[in-house]
Amino acid sequence: MVTVVRTATDRAADAIEAAEMMFAEEMGATLDLTPAAKAALTIKVAAAIQAALREERERLKWLR
Repeated sequence: MVTVVRTATDRAADAIEAAEMMFAEEMGATLDLTPAAKAALTIKVAAAIQAALREERERLKWLR
């Protein structure tokens, strides 16, 4: 049996991904965005969050 150890950063990334989907849905409804505009918003938010996570992971590697 293989046990997968998930770091706090991994769990945070999962939570952030779920939050970005909720954010895009709420913003899309609030702004009355088309499905394509909602998808574009989700992609932009996801890219920004993923970049921030990559930077944080790199920073944490140097602290160990």
